[in-house]
Amino acid sequence: MKASGGTHPVEFSIRRADDPDRRMEVLGTVVDSGRGHVFGWIAKLNEVANSATVKRFPQVEAQADAGKPFEISGYSNSRVTGGIYTCGPLTTVFTPERGKVYEVEFQFSGEHCEQHVYDVTQPRQRTLVKS
Repeated sequence: MKASGGTHPVEFSIRRADDPDRRMEVLGTVVDSGRGHVFGWIAKLNEVANSATVKRFPQVEAQADAGKPFEISGYSNSRVTGGIYTCGPLTTVFTPERGKVYEVEFQFSGEHCEQHVYDVTQPRQRTLVKS
């Protein structure tokens, strides 16, 4: 799970179909370091500073059970000039298939945000998953 398109932090939470506790489990907070858009050393500096000081990472991971619904919630809330930026929570539910690798991306677009699931089993063929 990762964020893209902005530098606001995103908190990801999950819920598995068989979890007896129906509350969402917080996985952690991610932030887009700019990798691929800024010089590599700047992205690395952003990643180190975020992970060491405020426990924000480039991505978080979770294991999902094949054939069982998997729910992901992404939520962004941060201070900005003149107030607070909030987007979400956005919730996505999908059923993973055995042997597949998925990526959940919380995308910022101007003042709006959206969350999508992609099949990245073949890294060069990122395919949008219906949810």
